[in-house]
Amino acid sequence: MPDTALLLILLSAAMHAGWNLILKTTRHKLAFNVFMHASAIGIFSLYWLLRDGAIPPPAGPVLPLALSAGFFFAIYHACLTASYERADVSLAYPLTTTGPLYIPLWAYLFLDERLSLLGMTGILVVFLGAYILQMRELSWAGLSFPLRNIRIPGVLFALSAGLFYSVGAIVDKRGVTVADVFVYTYYLDMALFVFLLANALMTNSPARFLEEIRAHWPRGIAAGLILFLSFITYRIGLQMAKVSYATSVRQVSALAGVVGGILLFRERFGRIRLLGAALIVLGVACIRLG
Repeated sequence: MPDTALLLILLSAAMHAGWNLILKTTRHKLAFNVFMHASAIGIFSLYWLLRDGAIPPPAGPVLPLALSAGFFFAIYHACLTASYERADVSLAYPLTTTGPLYIPLWAYLFLDERLSLLGMTGILVVFLGAYILQMRELSWAGLSFPLRNIRIPGVLFALSAGLFYSVGAIVDKRGVTVADVFVYTYYLDMALFVFLLANALMTNSPARFLEEIRAHWPRGIAAGLILFLSFITYRIGLQMAKVSYATSVRQVSALAGVVGGILLFRERFGRIRLLGAALIVLGVACIRLG
């Protein structure tokens, strides 16, 4: 994996954790999420207007790919929200991170990607580290806890989230390969915003949107800027790297989120999280060398 791609994706992962931490401080999270994407689109539009004086049209395959990736990522967000509403986060979250386990298979079938043994080992080690970060106890019972509750609706939604994310990631890689990365990312965020807005309007009252905008509009704009930068840096890195490696390295956002939680919310680190963090770092090193 090229060093430039690795650094860009690590930077994106840190910013991904940043907007998630901001989201964690809000009351109506889905409504704030929609507002945050609207802010990112506004910032993106301002970028185009200042640079070119106009927003570029979605030429060629940009729009179909952006709509496809946006659809799968929106379903991922919907399943993620549904899983958190029906099961404890400690039970659901580890299973929502299973997407990178499916991606090597889809990338092999549809993108003709071939991975080294060391790189594949790195993917598995990163996943294990991200999984362990969310555990309450380091034991076989703790490791198998989510899988032992597989029939709980929230768990099924969490597994579905990982699956839909993996499909979206493959379309995403295709998008940054055949189109201008800035144009594609702009329309991807537009598509994601439309799908999220439709979902939010079906499950939230308009009063919640107004409440979030009134209460947190500076925070929403700041989160939108961070989201905008996270989207761009990741997809520029994705142009240079195999999608199987890129999505796994981005799991570093889980580690960044833990560090942010410790600094901002006084959360404890502990030996379990130390082990998870060490495994993520080791896995990323294997991906880099592989």
